[in-house]
Amino acid sequence: MKRLFITLMACLMALAVNAQTVTISPLPQKISWGEEAFSNDTKFYVVGSSEADSDAINLLAENLEIIGVSERVNAKKFGMAKPIIIGEAGDKYVAKYVKNIPAANESYFLQVTPDKVVIAGRDNSGTFYGVQSLLQVLSQPKVMQCQIEDYPSVEARGVIEGFYGNPWSHKDRLRQFDFYGQYKLNTYVYGPKDDPYHRASWREPYPAKEAAQLKELVDVAHKNKVKFVWAIHPAGDIKWGMEDYRNVVNKLNAMYELGIRTFAVFFDDVWGEGARGDKQAELMNYLTDEFVGKHEDVEPLIMCPSQYNKNWSNDDYLNILGTKMYPEVRIMWTGNSVVDMIEENDMQWINDQIKRKAFIWLNYPVNDYCQSRLLMGKTYGNGLNINNMVSGFCSNPMEYAEASKVSLYSIADYTWNMPAYDAESSWERAMVALMPSCADAFKVFCENNVDLGKTGHGLRREGESPNFKTASNEELRKSFMQLIVAASKVLADEENHPEMLSEIKPWLESMQLLGMRGIHYVNMVEAMENKDSMAFIASYITQSKMEQQQKAIISRNYEGSIVKAKPMVSGDVVTPWLEEHLAELIKAYRKQYTYGEEFFPVQAIADGEYFIKVNGEYLTNAQAGPDRVGDHPVFQAERDVINPQRQQWVIEQSTKTGRYKITNKQDGRYVNERCTFWANKERNPYDAEWHTYLLTKKDGKWSIQNAGRGGKNYWNREGNRLKDKASGDFIFEIEKVK
Repeated sequence: MKRLFITLMACLMALAVNAQTVTISPLPQKISWGEEAFSNDTKFYVVGSSEADSDAINLLAENLEIIGVSERVNAKKFGMAKPIIIGEAGDKYVAKYVKNIPAANESYFLQVTPDKVVIAGRDNSGTFYGVQSLLQVLSQPKVMQCQIEDYPSVEARGVIEGFYGNPWSHKDRLRQFDFYGQYKLNTYVYGPKDDPYHRASWREPYPAKEAAQLKELVDVAHKNKVKFVWAIHPAGDIKWGMEDYRNVVNKLNAMYELGIRTFAVFFDDVWGEGARGDKQAELMNYLTDEFVGKHEDVEPLIMCPSQYNKNWSNDDYLNILGTKMYPEVRIMWTGNSVVDMIEENDMQWINDQIKRKAFIWLNYPVNDYCQSRLLMGKTYGNGLNINNMVSGFCSNPMEYAEASKVSLYSIADYTWNMPAYDAESSWERAMVALMPSCADAFKVFCENNVDLGKTGHGLRREGESPNFKTASNEELRKSFMQLIVAASKVLADEENHPEMLSEIKPWLESMQLLGMRGIHYVNMVEAMENKDSMAFIASYITQSKMEQQQKAIISRNYEGSIVKAKPMVSGDVVTPWLEEHLAELIKAYRKQYTYGEEFFPVQAIADGEYFIKVNGEYLTNAQAGPDRVGDHPVFQAERDVINPQRQQWVIEQSTKTGRYKITNKQDGRYVNERCTFWANKERNPYDAEWHTYLLTKKDGKWSIQNAGRGGKNYWNREGNRLKDKASGDFIFEIEKVK
């Protein structure tokens, strides 16, 4: 497998004419380029391997053609091979270069000249990272002279496996650690919510098989200079007292025996006794004394508080942690809300509360609360000046380990060299680094899987489907064809990227079908323009079959799956556009033609004008006027013959929601989810998600129910007015106006 890494990385690098344009990822703090040094098929020998970090030496051997080792730089027995001088500060082989190594943990100095390569690390991790940067330099068509002095912006950089849903597999995690090592992420926090020995059964030891797998994970993580942080979540049923305090210590000691040296204690998503700040501080202090203090090689603890974001903070909880808990304990924080990006003001607020630098738990690109969406867009919105205000910065990813790497690639860029981070360029490089054989098509896929949709957390992402053009049939056809071609190209590349494809295949297939449905929509538009009802119905039937195929796709549809998702592609742009315009086109067709009527979905009630009655009394817009606000419809026994439109209601199916909008014919005001007219014309405009209703008929009577964001209450009658209530019955008579 020699040079496998270099062959893949070659797709990432490019040389502009007379200039060096290679981008090392993460971007180094200081780098300078020179002329060509030597060709990329050069052979090497290693000087300093007896003292240098063994993982760094092994990394060189796995990826380069190393023909031997030497104690001397000018070893003539190796002919034209170039020496790689390698070691850490204090090693004799790199003593003359120590002054060039930045004075920071994990820093390194890398020099490539026509005569030699020098890799000098401040510590073992620094040397390892120097090798990773060298491998990227050597991936060029021509290897250029360069000098790099590099160090990280953030001390702890990485990933928290803390999502709800299907945990990552053992293979997923092993692949993640290789990825982290490659891009200089140094922290992995193990805290999957559905591992019983982490949470529900935290007192119990891991069975032998699971313990052996954890040991393998720890070893591979450490080989890649990743700190494997094992987290325990005792807060759900902990008994505050010495017995359970010792139970926690016993469990941590058992994990210590597996090689783990960094630990976390989670108190998130609990209430009541488990969320007491004074008791949490007491436990963390006890663990610091009785566990950390008893082991020279265990790092200070990390804890996730119960009030882990500003919106949830109240009373003096955070202040208790800040003043009563030992200052070396690191405290996690998600920002102003559960899902939030982190900026300078956020850090100033929380650091003042907890009397230390917060350890950021970034809830992105995690999608356990929007499971139909993959979050493959740019990672942006975090401040570029907070590196000295955090004790760590980790991302909570999706349960889709490979797909998460698009964002994690950028998290690595961001946390290594925060001031120089550029979300756009980092995202562009991620496409090529992860899917080099089909990067352009993969980028189209990512562009169409960006936004989260409407969720309780409120985070949205901009820029979805930027190439979707609708000005003409020709533009539409090209836009939909791009989806088909890109999805097909990535799907055909499964041999090169089986792990990624196994995760995103449901979304690729859905994107492919979305594009094909769009092509048939354009065919329907053209058939309508040509007055060809037969062609219209033929395309509609094909489109409908594809829609059903698309709806039948399920991700993680296997026995024992904790979460099964129905993929949504371009949920903010293409999908809603197509659904709405299809409905509008069908409505327009039905006004002109009856051919093929039987192929359309049956509406609960045809669009039209109706009287709405209860016990023979008419629902009436008694105070009609388009500028009136705050009033409500009432029931009147008599038919209004002077202003009949006040009792006439336009009921029409929304092309956006498939439900029904109800407006008064007299003034066009809609009835809202509270059974009133708008309270404020500007602040409470019509919104189909809020103001469309389910109509159901039984024994000649109708029920009218809120839906979507408007809740589930039913329309009822209370006295002479319309009123919404939690339960409803079939009380309405809906009579067509003739």
